[in-house]
Amino acid sequence: MMKWFAHRGASDRFPENTLEAIEAAIPYVDGIEFDVHFSRDGVGVIIHDETVNRTTDGTGRVVDLTLAELKRLNAGARFKGNGGPIQTMIPTLDEVLGLLAPTDLLLNIELKTDTIRYPGIEAYTLERCRAHGIAGERLILSSFNHYSVATVRDLDPSIETAILYPYPLYHPEQQAILLGAKAIHPDYRRVTREDVILAHQAGIEVRVYTPKSAADVGRMIELGIDAVIVNDPQAFQKSLSIE
Repeated sequence: MMKWFAHRGASDRFPENTLEAIEAAIPYVDGIEFDVHFSRDGVGVIIHDETVNRTTDGTGRVVDLTLAELKRLNAGARFKGNGGPIQTMIPTLDEVLGLLAPTDLLLNIELKTDTIRYPGIEAYTLERCRAHGIAGERLILSSFNHYSVATVRDLDPSIETAILYPYPLYHPEQQAILLGAKAIHPDYRRVTREDVILAHQAGIEVRVYTPKSAADVGRMIELGIDAVIVNDPQAFQKSLSIE
């Protein structure tokens, strides 16, 4: 049966990558997808962009701001859904892990190293997951930077990894095999039936991001996709009459 992941939490209902968005998604999904960067003082923080400009009331690069400076920003200042802006903070990786550790959900942690490499973030993320007692089989570490995928494999081959890609990739299942990844995470608009068939023949799972409508999700189901990573799993499940 196809699995459901909440993309940056229930990010159509609450500001993305916040504790509110992640907590709201828990009852409706098999897993949560979220993004990790380093602050200037080397703390893992959960935010998508390299800058705080789009989602907060501040400006500047995440990597140039200390945790204290990031915590002073309102991570819900620019939210346009579900009643508009709310007051909330950028969470740390530890805060999100603390929220999710007592659940049985999968954690799809995207390492945001495709623009800024953040040396050591792979080892840091694995260490913090261990510190919170999160079993390795609950983890999926993904990245658009496939060097990070390889680094995770070298650090701990037992941890599942996945390669992200936004455009058609020649034989993505072969790239996954090369890197020791167990899954491919393409943009839902780029995946083909052949991609799915070849991946499954190679023992590689296919999880797509981010179908925009119930009709998109229905098409993914027809293709035999293993999981969808969506902004509002509750609404899509209701539209598709999935309990």
